[in-house]
Amino acid sequence: MWDKLEDQVANEFESLDSDKSKFMKKQFAKRVYTGEIHFIWKEVLDDPWLEKVYDEETRRGRGFYDQATKMMKGRHYTQTTLRSVMYLREMEKYFDLNRIKWITDFGPGYGGFIRVWHKLFTNTQYQLVDLPRLHQISQHYLNMYDIPAEWNTLENHQSPKGLSLFMATHSLNECKMETRDQVEKILPEYDYIYIVYNDFCDGINNLEYFQYLGAELYNTHTVHLYFDKKATHKWRLIAIK
Repeated sequence: MWDKLEDQVANEFESLDSDKSKFMKKQFAKRVYTGEIHFIWKEVLDDPWLEKVYDEETRRGRGFYDQATKMMKGRHYTQTTLRSVMYLREMEKYFDLNRIKWITDFGPGYGGFIRVWHKLFTNTQYQLVDLPRLHQISQHYLNMYDIPAEWNTLENHQSPKGLSLFMATHSLNECKMETRDQVEKILPEYDYIYIVYNDFCDGINNLEYFQYLGAELYNTHTVHLYFDKKATHKWRLIAIK
């Protein structure tokens, strides 16, 4: 799937001049970086974190203007921001977010989750693991917010320092098996793991695969697998060491 998409998305980004704010209107960027928003919006509508993480900058030429945007009290929220708040609320049911010192975001999109985290929590190191040509997208986005991070491919992944979280939301489930095999080798290094996945992708049965992965992680972690039927209608794997 991503053999072609990496170049298609990177080419769209590179085709723009110094003003990248319209990137999310491009065909392939819109396809891979946005999703359904209505049920997520309903889930987080009254969340107090929305006061801290709104996307007002998208109206001032800063950040990426996401067409899937909701507005409340004059403030704008991209699909990525709303989804990030919802993910964090799910995570905090299983572990203390304030204690985390290292996050590896595998397949981080344009970096929106890291921006939201950085607004809410401090003293965290970030590693964004992505395909080589896609690094420039999240680098551009996070640089606009002065958020320092490391960018690596899976081959030069850096082991976490301090209490750590590995997250892969709609990313590991889209990888070929060879890539998944590589990821499996590094997961035991992490204290917490949070993965969102769908049922099938490119002929791979993800329900079977993540059941297998959960069983493997039982050697080092306590594992929870469940289906979110309220907002995303996708599955979760959460592991705690």
